Amino acid sequence: KYMLGWSNTFTYKGFSLYMLIDARIGGDVLSQTQAELDYRGVSANSGKARDRKYVEVGGQKFENVQGFYNKISSRNSTITEYSIYASTNVRLREISLGYSFPRNILEKTKVFQGIDVSLIGRNLFFFYKDAPFDPDATMSTDNSCQGVDVFGMPTTRSIGFNVKFTF
Repeated sequence: KYMLGWSNTFTYKGFSLYMLIDARIGGDVLSQTQAELDYRGVSANSGKARDRKYVEVGGQKFENVQGFYNKISSRNSTITEYSIYASTNVRLREISLGYSFPRNILEKTKVFQGIDVSLIGRNLFFFYKDAPFDPDATMSTDNSCQGVDVFGMPTTRSIGFNVKFTF
């Protein structure tokens, strides 16, 4: 339905803290990965159902747990709603903590006008997420593959260090 983001920078005595929080509200995604794990009986959902000795869907109990997952989770199945998740998520997309050295210290060097150092993290965590994978991840550049997860790689989380010299 919509996407939104909020960014802000706080500064105090040479230190700066920047953060970007974004959200995706609405929409659905399909996890074929989860369906396959259910089908093979190795997911947390199928394990809990086997322990309970039934699967409950819409108030109806299915006691043949393996048969249930074989029907709804096989690759030939046209029943996908059990593997559909809301794509709504809120994440910390980026955060950085930086420091700018004071000019009175830099004037003594007679070389640098400015030195800034910062620690930067991207895609660190979700505040809220329904899907068992990152809903922003895409399987391919094809339009029909958006919002579909088939054993995709996890989203890259990165932490870096930045140094900026001004002469």
